[in-house]
Amino acid sequence: MRIIALLLPLLIIFINNVQAQYETVLLNYEKSYFGENQPLPAEKYFIINGTIRPDVHYVEIQLFSAKGKADRKPLETNFWKRDFNNSTPAFNLPVNYKLKEGKDYDILLNFFRTITEKERAKLTRDIFGTLDAYVDQSFNMSNKKLKLLRNNRQVINDMNEIVERGMSLYRSRTLATFPGFSDMVKLKLEQIEGIKLKKAEKMEMETDTTGARMNLRSKLIKELKYILHKESAPYLNAEIYVLLDDKYIDNYPTETIRNAYYLAPHFGYGGVAFNTNPDEFSYDSDMYVGLSVPLAKRSKNKFLSNTSISFGAFISNFEDGDGNKISGPLFKIPTYVSLGYRPFGFFRIQAGVAFLEDASTAGTVSGFEDKVEIRPFVGISAELNVWFNLSNNK
Repeated sequence: MRIIALLLPLLIIFINNVQAQYETVLLNYEKSYFGENQPLPAEKYFIINGTIRPDVHYVEIQLFSAKGKADRKPLETNFWKRDFNNSTPAFNLPVNYKLKEGKDYDILLNFFRTITEKERAKLTRDIFGTLDAYVDQSFNMSNKKLKLLRNNRQVINDMNEIVERGMSLYRSRTLATFPGFSDMVKLKLEQIEGIKLKKAEKMEMETDTTGARMNLRSKLIKELKYILHKESAPYLNAEIYVLLDDKYIDNYPTETIRNAYYLAPHFGYGGVAFNTNPDEFSYDSDMYVGLSVPLAKRSKNKFLSNTSISFGAFISNFEDGDGNKISGPLFKIPTYVSLGYRPFGFFRIQAGVAFLEDASTAGTVSGFEDKVEIRPFVGISAELNVWFNLSNNK
């Protein structure tokens, strides 16, 4: 029963902590800000809520550092897509990236609708046509052989980019993305370069050797184009969304955490050793509650922000190996001071000292220094995702 009594509140704390991991912010599309022109949350995950047209089925966010609109990779990309039976005019888009406090960020929101079959056909024609034109221009035909104007790797990279750029304004409902052309394309390029065109004279048995070479060239190029179309077609035939609208929010600020000194409540279970002699070792354990003060701001130093000085009290008195009731000098209950570290999530490991006193003398002032005993203490605790700021700065 004691174990159940311990695990139940820890489970409740875990559920509450997980639910509190995300803060919600509301997008004001027309005015290009969040909430009532409030800064974005710092050092925590958050969810962007907003209203959308019924034909918008996919919303994407790209988060950039505030370094202008130069071509650069986003710090974070995430998306929301409408469920099949969902027709509500709203979206909920999680941002799984912790923004640094007091910094500005650029935010790009893209809104997509479902592509029509006419638009899909045009997209396919455009990409296939661009690939075909590139292939036609990539070979030089001499008297003896076909020669690529660039090496195989460069050619394949260029063709991959043709597909990726052609799809840049589109998104697939599934997470499948174009992986690039396969080794079959590479092998085909090597085969084309390895065939001498003079063999065409024997293959065609014609007196017009120029025509024979052209026929062989056309045959090989046609086979290459077929492979390119075959490998890119599945991604063009999937359920695709096309860009309908976008919203770029430039240099948007995050909240400022002005003080490094916060109090975070915690709740745990620990033990105190009364006698550390191996032959006479004795201890007792109980649940405790307390507060933690981190050693640094969460945005300044990750290790120190997860390390804290903690203080608190046990919820009941102890009993030593001789059956004596052990209390504490303050409030007639055992108290402690410890150093703690949070290795992940809300879970904290603590080690420190407990301040104890025999229950028969606890609370009396006389002989205080002689009656108080300091004993080693270790424990594990759950730290609630609630912080009390000690700063009066605004």
